[in-house]
Amino acid sequence: MYTFVRCREPGCGKPAFAGGTACLAHSGPDAEAEAARRLESGTEHRDLGFTGARFEGLNLRGMRFYGCSFMGATLRNVLFTNAVFRLCFFDNAILDSCDFSHVDAQFCSFGGATMTNVSFENSELLHDSFVGASITDSTFNNSNLYDSRFIRCTLVKSDFIDCNLKRVCMIPDREEGVSFKYSNTLEAIRDVEHLYI
Repeated sequence: MYTFVRCREPGCGKPAFAGGTACLAHSGPDAEAEAARRLESGTEHRDLGFTGARFEGLNLRGMRFYGCSFMGATLRNVLFTNAVFRLCFFDNAILDSCDFSHVDAQFCSFGGATMTNVSFENSELLHDSFVGASITDSTFNNSNLYDSRFIRCTLVKSDFIDCNLKRVCMIPDREEGVSFKYSNTLEAIRDVEHLYI
């Protein structure tokens, strides 16, 4: 599981960056570039924190992530195609034009994330949380979303075509231009009265 090592600088308290002993702000000018090289060169990443990082144009296809944190990170044009995620955190991250198609993501959190033009097509998204996320111009087509949460989120111009929505809590604050064509919406939870804990 993700380790909560704090920055070595007195009074800082922010999470350590990329397996080091200091947060991003106290890690030096090349910390992000070094972390990007580390991400692209490996095939499996465990218990690493990339809180607040800015990554653009990375190719992370087929990589495996276990207990990693991208909380508050900005990810632009990052390819996660065919990646595996277990217990990973993208809370309050900015995801812009990223490709999560064909991923296997279980027990992950995208709470409060801002997602624009993101593809989650043909993916296994089991027990994931999108609570409070802002999702625009994104696609989840042909994906299994079993037991995931879309509560108090914003869904704009996004598609959930031919998805498995069984036990999915789909209770957004705002829903505009969203397609659920061919999805099993009757097996989704669409109101607070039927929400289970």
